[in-house]
Amino acid sequence: MLNGKGDPGQRLSEWLDKLSQFDLPDWDSLPQLDLYMDQVILLLTRYLSPLERYGEEKAITASIINNYVRMKVMPPPVKKRYSRVHLAYLVIICTLKQSLSISCIQRMLPEDHSEAAARMLYEDFVGQYRSSIRFLCSLPVQGRRLEIGKGASLPLEGVGSLVTTSAILSTLSKSLTEYLLQEEARGEEESDEDEE
Repeated sequence: MLNGKGDPGQRLSEWLDKLSQFDLPDWDSLPQLDLYMDQVILLLTRYLSPLERYGEEKAITASIINNYVRMKVMPPPVKKRYSRVHLAYLVIICTLKQSLSISCIQRMLPEDHSEAAARMLYEDFVGQYRSSIRFLCSLPVQGRRLEIGKGASLPLEGVGSLVTTSAILSTLSKSLTEYLLQEEARGEEESDEDEE
């Protein structure tokens, strides 16, 4: 099994250091002027480059954006121009699509594509993202273990390698997200039935 090169604790520390230096733009930092597709792609590439997967295809292309519009994951452009609302949706989608299906992401996004709804969603997303990064970066690496609190730790080497542990945590996080979205959808269906 491929466990990465070098000391896993050192590699984890390097990754956490890079992560701590990365930040998503605030809502007010997103351009107020509408942009054409090529400008959107350049901007998103700059915003999200630290999240790129190594050796994989580009995370964002014109055809990918067009598919999101066609699938109604995000609102269509107005006269081939993309607004701040579009950029907010695309930052969220591109960040989450590394671990979630588009249908899961779509359930997380508001059906109301107004600027107020997009702003509230985006600001909450960026806040949660920053909190998650702070949490990860606060976990101490102690020798060959990652201490996660109250005597609990994760091994960084051997059978329980960091690669395996992070893959399992990713799977469990995805499963939790899907479960929560499923419960949320059930709750909405039940409230719709109650209204009838």
